[in-house]
Amino acid sequence: MEQITEEQKQSISKKNIFIFELIGTFFLVYISVCSQNEAYQVALGLFGCMLVFGRLSGGHFNPAITLAMALGGGIPYGTMFFYFLPQFLGAFLGAALSFLLLNMEKAPYIEDEPINELAASLFGEMIGSTIFLIFTLICFVKETSLTQNRIATLVILSCIYYACREYTITSSNSLLNPAAALSLTVFDCLAKSWDQMINMWIYVGGPIGAAILATMFYSQLYHSVTHRK
Repeated sequence: MEQITEEQKQSISKKNIFIFELIGTFFLVYISVCSQNEAYQVALGLFGCMLVFGRLSGGHFNPAITLAMALGGGIPYGTMFFYFLPQFLGAFLGAALSFLLLNMEKAPYIEDEPINELAASLFGEMIGSTIFLIFTLICFVKETSLTQNRIATLVILSCIYYACREYTITSSNSLLNPAAALSLTVFDCLAKSWDQMINMWIYVGGPIGAAILATMFYSQLYHSVTHRK
């Protein structure tokens, strides 16, 4: 989830975005299943994908990040849809390979939740995603960047991601990523029951709503206060 400068906007082609967002999202989803969705292992996988592919595509690997970056001015609106397609395609390929090779019995998102836990799941999904996306905007928008060191920035974001996964997710067990949520659940439903799709709105709508909330907080409060003349 690299902040793209004006020069980089010109040099990053739509072909690069498609190829490296697909590959990065693919690895992220595959790592999540291989690690049985352990938060620290997925955070390390995210760090590695951002480190290797960030300069080539922007390193989003998550539709919620792309939406937040577009709303926050990090990427042009017209570029946003060139991120969405490879992100969902890469997530589906990662989920497919996971289930074909590893024969996983349970995807990270599949939870048979009673009704009284749905609100907690949605709240945790939105809080975790909102915090993570706020820090993403702070770190990668030039005016508010915490450090100019790229490695330090990626470490900060990976740690924030781990903390959000570990301490804000309550009854859900998610990656804070709508593309990963949908792909993993679809393949699990193919082996089990499509009834499990009923709660998918939490894991797709939560991070998307969080992207809007994070952008509002960043633009209207954080950025305006830190750059008040």
